[in-house]
Amino acid sequence: MIGLRCEASGQTRFLGHSHFSTRHGFFLLAGSLAVSMLHWLDRTTCLVVLVAVGSIVAADEATWETVETIGMPTARHEAAFIAFENKAYLIGGRRINPVDVFDPTTKTWTALSPTPIELHHFQAVVVDDAIYLMGAMTGRYPRETPLEKVVVYYPKRDEFAFVHGIPESRRRGGAGAVYHDGRIYLVGGITNGHVDGYVPWLDAYDPVTGDWEILPDAPHARDHFQAAVVDGKLVAAAGRRTEQKKNATFRQTVEEVDVFEFEQGRWLPEPHTPAPIPTKRAGNMAMAYEGMLVIGGGESGDQKPAHDEVEVLDIQSGQWSDWPSLQRGRHGSGFAVIGDEVYIASGSGNRGGGPELTSLERLRLSTLPRKGTHKPVATSTSALWHPMEFSFQGPETSESATPNPFTHYQLDVTFRCGDDVRRIRGFYAADGRAADSGATSGGIWKARFTPDLVGTWSYQAELNLVVDRAVGDAIKGKREPVQLSGASGSFHVVPRPGRQDVSSRDFYERGFIRIKEGFFRFALNRGVWIKTGCGSPENLLAYSDFDGTSRVVRSEREGEAVAPEDVHRYQPHVRDWQEGDPIWANGRGKGLIGGINYLASQGVNSVYFLTLNLEGDGQDVWPYTSPNDFARFDCSKLEQWDRVFERMQRKGIALHMVLQETENERLLDDGDVGRLRRLYYQELIARFAHHPALIWNLGEENGPADFSPRGQTNEQQKHMADFFEKHDPYDHPVIIHTHATGKAKDKVTTGLVGHESLDGLSFQVHRPEEVHGEVRRWINKSKKAGHRWLIGMDEIGPWQDGVVTDSEDPDHDVIRRHVLWGSLLAGASGVDWYFGAKHPHNDLTSEDWREREAMWQQSAIARRFFESHLDLSKLKSDDERSDCPNDFCSVIENEACVIYLSGGETTRVRLPVTNKNSEGHAESWSVRWFDPKSGGPLQTGSIDSVAGADWVAVGQPPIDRHEAVVDQDWVVLLRSHGGQ
Repeated sequence: MIGLRCEASGQTRFLGHSHFSTRHGFFLLAGSLAVSMLHWLDRTTCLVVLVAVGSIVAADEATWETVETIGMPTARHEAAFIAFENKAYLIGGRRINPVDVFDPTTKTWTALSPTPIELHHFQAVVVDDAIYLMGAMTGRYPRETPLEKVVVYYPKRDEFAFVHGIPESRRRGGAGAVYHDGRIYLVGGITNGHVDGYVPWLDAYDPVTGDWEILPDAPHARDHFQAAVVDGKLVAAAGRRTEQKKNATFRQTVEEVDVFEFEQGRWLPEPHTPAPIPTKRAGNMAMAYEGMLVIGGGESGDQKPAHDEVEVLDIQSGQWSDWPSLQRGRHGSGFAVIGDEVYIASGSGNRGGGPELTSLERLRLSTLPRKGTHKPVATSTSALWHPMEFSFQGPETSESATPNPFTHYQLDVTFRCGDDVRRIRGFYAADGRAADSGATSGGIWKARFTPDLVGTWSYQAELNLVVDRAVGDAIKGKREPVQLSGASGSFHVVPRPGRQDVSSRDFYERGFIRIKEGFFRFALNRGVWIKTGCGSPENLLAYSDFDGTSRVVRSEREGEAVAPEDVHRYQPHVRDWQEGDPIWANGRGKGLIGGINYLASQGVNSVYFLTLNLEGDGQDVWPYTSPNDFARFDCSKLEQWDRVFERMQRKGIALHMVLQETENERLLDDGDVGRLRRLYYQELIARFAHHPALIWNLGEENGPADFSPRGQTNEQQKHMADFFEKHDPYDHPVIIHTHATGKAKDKVTTGLVGHESLDGLSFQVHRPEEVHGEVRRWINKSKKAGHRWLIGMDEIGPWQDGVVTDSEDPDHDVIRRHVLWGSLLAGASGVDWYFGAKHPHNDLTSEDWREREAMWQQSAIARRFFESHLDLSKLKSDDERSDCPNDFCSVIENEACVIYLSGGETTRVRLPVTNKNSEGHAESWSVRWFDPKSGGPLQTGSIDSVAGADWVAVGQPPIDRHEAVVDQDWVVLLRSHGGQ
């Protein structure tokens, strides 16, 4: 087989051996295919390269062939073609046509009874001894009418019958129809012929009783398509949104794929949906084959000839690949599988109504590569920074098996794009859908990859069995390669035209988080990303809806919160879950997913949480199958974690992943990066590192302390940071959480200053009034060492208080002044709010994030101030420029000065005098005021502007507010004329 590949788009069109000949060393396209290919080349307007795939001519090459038959069927389109008891039945179509039956044994067509009325635009399904014609229409273009009743054809009697009525409000044609577990499901369709009325409806019809049930709408409306049941799921792909009245009969094709899970009664949410269909078209044929959805033919506004492409979707991996193209493009027919062969007949050869065909084509299924063994060539398409999941069929094993799949197997997948190579670690995934099934065994192995380059990528997977190789840096012992299906392939990555928005909440639109000069940035971001996050409950993942989650022991120790009797349920946030949001295992997860929705609605953009707290506070979070076995991981629990993580990324919430507590930092390998710690880190990287907004926090309160004297040493801390620098293929930020007092920081953290693989500190400070000075001090220490650290203000003390609830402290004045604004104007990268240990809704017991809504709002106000008015990374803390000792002052030299006035006072500020206007006078500076508690626009106080001089007064704040609240804190923003 050969193909033509468009280098610009990455698309490949395949030609079977009957499609070409050779003359004088050149390949010549035959007949109608030449016209079709030339039309495709004209559409692509790109460089085309001849691609050889396998041998050029082979006797058993998979290809569609035209079957010579005795007799011919009545030419038609918008008909059904379906197999019943080893024969193929052609039913309906425009006009009244006979039922034509094809017998593959004799290759003979036989005409039977005509349809009782004109029937077209339906998908037929077989139920017992009958063929149901679901969602049919009658009448002429463009105002066809949906039928009022279900039509049934009985092949053995050659009879039609009108049976049960269809509810008037659910009548439509051009829908997808499938049969599953005793009911026929009808999805999508159009209510008003071709004029308008496309719908996302899903209904279930009982062919015995006639009962009709309305089910949840599909994520995408579509009509003119066929559906199929693949691996127990309804899959709807291709189709269009027809609107003849808007001159949009053909062009509004649908690329998204919708998957309905019968067991869960829900549509699969993003980002778990499969990749978009490579060739958008409607009027297509569809069928299921060996866990794949097969889409063939169709029509679109992109070309006049009907489509000949046949593309298959692997429902487990979510990726598309090619089958051989049809000999003759067509739409408005169906696939009929009889034995080892799939047939297609009739249809229209061009977009629209003609020419109507009478030819019959056949593909021998046995000549196709088995599922997972074919090599797609740039037919799968993904978007830049959009995570991809690759599933491979490997050895059947289990979480408890010997050899241990986590320590004795290693899956590596190498991805290449030009000269760029990414080596990604894979993981054992049980049955591949453990989040929903709870499976502990199976033969599915997965790898997750987020492409960061546009272009054509290839991949090659390799699974090896070597004792404990999975936890080492180098190959040790005898390697035993293990066979994987679908081990290689390729896909094309495209940019996101019109969607790359620096303000997008969805992190999959913004690229990977990075640290540059002490601040967070994203690949697509003009400025810094300021963290305004939620730091509690730290045992966020101790959630009752996660498999294998419980509390080992309920303890009460000095210096920590008291854990409740049960793990979290987040019941108050079930109301924040919306239809279509992620869930798992028959409706679980609504409380936590709803909580993520709520936090995102309040402007929270980061969540701090532990992944291992055994021996620490709570003792209710671990990734293992047992709290006593650190070499086996709970596949279903980790898949459920990942479903929450994906939702967080979609909602603009970064994963601040804290890997251990001070009480358990010596739990694995006595603190070394040894066998168990490597295994733990590698599993986290393999399963979660594909998320763009992820921060690795090496440990809470890390290092020795009075209350935890057996902490990790500086050398052990450095080795942890080095491990992530070496093994994380995406180079996510690596930070470490500090102790609270300045003395403890000096003792433990000083030895880490300047270490290149450690990007910064997750700061804990004992008293709010100390925050500003401590942040400045550690930024300066790191600068002097030549490696400027990022500082995140992530836990405020005293430990028993933190940030209390709104009911206890409605204004949060101290926290807002000293911690939020104090840290940001000292050069911090952002905040996470810790809930304390001895108050209601604390660091272990909190169930309702609404209890601190005022804090979320004030944090968002501060973040938006800098996003709108100043680049935080350019500010230099310079409190000496203000003459008020309680002020925080930062400057961008010769451009801007921002002062935080902590309550009721005014100030003078020393401005630079180097800028001169054209007359030689000092440059003018505007003076504006901002309310850090309530937000709003910049305001003008008693002085509109000042001239640059050594010391100038900024005047009084806006009179009405100042009189109403005497001790109101204010932010003063001065800008030079050139900086406005």
